[in-house]
Amino acid sequence: MNNYLYKQFFRNRGNLAALLLLWLAGTVGIYTGKRFLERNEDIIAKSASYQQQSIAKNVALHQDNMGLLLYYLKFNFVNETPKLAALNIGMRDLNPSIQGVTIRNLEEQKHNSDFYNPANAAAGNFDFSFVLVFLFPLVIIAFCYNLISEDQEKGTWKLLSVQSGNLRRLIDAKILLRLLAISVVYLILLLTAVIWIGIPLDTHLLIYTSIGWLYLVFWFVLCRWIISFQGSSAQNALVLVVCWVAMNFIIPMSANLIFQKIYPVKEGLEAQMAQREGYHNKWDEAKAPTMQQFYKAYPQFSQYKVGENVGSSYVWYYAMQHAGDMEAAGAAKAYDQQLKHRNDAAILLGYILPNVQTQLMGGREAGTGMENYLAYGEALQQFHEAQRLFFYPLIFSEQRAGLVDWSRQTVKVFSDSRKSDPLQLFLPYLFFITLLFVLSNQKFKKLC
Repeated sequence: MNNYLYKQFFRNRGNLAALLLLWLAGTVGIYTGKRFLERNEDIIAKSASYQQQSIAKNVALHQDNMGLLLYYLKFNFVNETPKLAALNIGMRDLNPSIQGVTIRNLEEQKHNSDFYNPANAAAGNFDFSFVLVFLFPLVIIAFCYNLISEDQEKGTWKLLSVQSGNLRRLIDAKILLRLLAISVVYLILLLTAVIWIGIPLDTHLLIYTSIGWLYLVFWFVLCRWIISFQGSSAQNALVLVVCWVAMNFIIPMSANLIFQKIYPVKEGLEAQMAQREGYHNKWDEAKAPTMQQFYKAYPQFSQYKVGENVGSSYVWYYAMQHAGDMEAAGAAKAYDQQLKHRNDAAILLGYILPNVQTQLMGGREAGTGMENYLAYGEALQQFHEAQRLFFYPLIFSEQRAGLVDWSRQTVKVFSDSRKSDPLQLFLPYLFFITLLFVLSNQKFKKLC
């Protein structure tokens, strides 16, 4: 019987065409990710060269004016992009993987990336995760929607009932055969990505592979449950397509509108405005309050005094820059907090929608999700602070630029230490797979 089912499935040209189309779509998705990585690596490589050239050029122009030199110099900070990001680009196309900052105010520089080609956000990326989440289920639906109804509509169902000792076993054999075919295509695509892109064989790849495969199993079990009601082929196809549309579009979009209402994210712009106002207002205010605030934050620089009648002072200028960041700190913290709330809400949504779970957890393992974005923002702030603390003494004591070993000012890299919680990763899949399997078994008892 199994040999017959195997021949029946693979002799169907429609089935072979669907598998081939899925493979082609997956290959295009992998190619998209590969091109993204290449562009990313090219930008990072060029930025390192540009930073060295910029330092050499500006040092030559401003040998005797360290304060003015540091006004212009930008130092690049890279958000490391794992190879696995090629399979799940996530937020990396909207949030640059490298950012250059001066030692002046940080908030305005940090949130400049918020205004980055909104057309990309609308179009999205045809990466491998898109193929996995959206296209694989459609092929699974096409394979499974008429496993029972086709025989009923042809009039061969009663004959199968007589010839087969266990109809449920027969149906499960058909489903397992299709699961095997889909799994082979899935694993071939992942193997292609590993070889073609050079993705390391580590825990992150194993987890990514596992959650993707469990997502495919979920769709097979969902189909098993739907066809167990013994509806017509048209009814089964309609119900499954409605489930696909609801899960991938209606529910996530509705939830996103709710999240936007509950957690409005407008503080990125507010932080910029607060920083600018906080800085520019200092030109018209007394110097003493600004310096007191600066000395409170950096008591080690309290020996650098600034008189009220001093016309120009780099100590006062950089203290103003710091004051702008301090006044924007509340709005900046609120901005990050709202983003975290939204991400937490999306994670909760993933507990009931396996497609959302697959996208979020895949992005986490690939280092392209919201957690990475927030962690990089925090690391960027620490990097900026370290640069300030290194150069402030040189500026305030009016050192010459030639005394600094500029070769040590290389591009710094942030590596995200991603920790995975197996319970959070796999439990939603296992729960729904088990639930749907048990529910469909209850329906299948009536067939046997």
